[in-house]
Amino acid sequence: MAMQLKGLRTFCLAARNLSFKKTADELCLTASAVSHQINDLESELGVRLFERHTRSISLTPVGLQFFEEVSPSLGAIDDAARRIRKNANRIPLLVQMPEFFASELLMPIISGFSDRYQEIDLRIESMDLSDESNLDADINIVLSRHRPAAEKVEKLFPIRYIPACSQTLYADWTRKGFSGIDAINVSTILLHKARPQAWNRWAQHAGITNMQPKQIIFVDSMFALARAAQKSVGIALVPMPVSKSWFDSGELVPLHKTALVTDDYYWMTLKAETGNREAADIFWEWISGNLQQYAEDLEPVLAEAMD
Repeated sequence: MAMQLKGLRTFCLAARNLSFKKTADELCLTASAVSHQINDLESELGVRLFERHTRSISLTPVGLQFFEEVSPSLGAIDDAARRIRKNANRIPLLVQMPEFFASELLMPIISGFSDRYQEIDLRIESMDLSDESNLDADINIVLSRHRPAAEKVEKLFPIRYIPACSQTLYADWTRKGFSGIDAINVSTILLHKARPQAWNRWAQHAGITNMQPKQIIFVDSMFALARAAQKSVGIALVPMPVSKSWFDSGELVPLHKTALVTDDYYWMTLKAETGNREAADIFWEWISGNLQQYAEDLEPVLAEAMD
């Protein structure tokens, strides 16, 4: 017959304590109950595990051998049980968002969330602008000029586009005496395939009618667009405030003072039938509070664009 785990655990604790009374106190049992469990285990094994003295107990040689062999296995069982109990209380949360939003805005601050809410296991799925939303996501962050259809929706902030290039290109054009528009006309411009009219709209907004770039390169990733500009491939219209860190670090420099303010907004939506509503609400409030600064930073730009 298989040994009872309870009896093995009592034996190991008694072997460490060398006291039935202390073991009983730790297990919230009586000393006689502990003694009874040890007696049952000894009967099952057919050996004496402890020497009983008047005021103490000690392990027999076979008891010491049994303790040294059983204790590690029992510890492994207890560790596995603790992990199972811990994982049973974890909450998975699926969040989907644009790739550039995830890499530039969320990743730099996500440790603040994970440190505070360690019971929530975030699964972050990134997508390109042309990808379809994952209907299984508990929370979606999307870039759109239209309000998404969802039970709960929050408008986060709009984006504006700024012509930008690398420090190397900017220094080269400065030495040659080129202005921003002159530089554009002798350079390669970079376009995201999902925003093919962005440069035309920017030129119109800036009052430029004679923009004739040397070459146009289309890319399918906003990160690739910013990286190409940073590597001096050409000039890109990069989105702000998502690209703020690129300017703060000096990897990109603005080439023209005019920014294209668009009708596109980042929106956050909540899946109506999510089974993780409490965790979703926590993440919702956290992301909303941490991104509020970007909406406030854009207010002067939006006001200027409306004039």
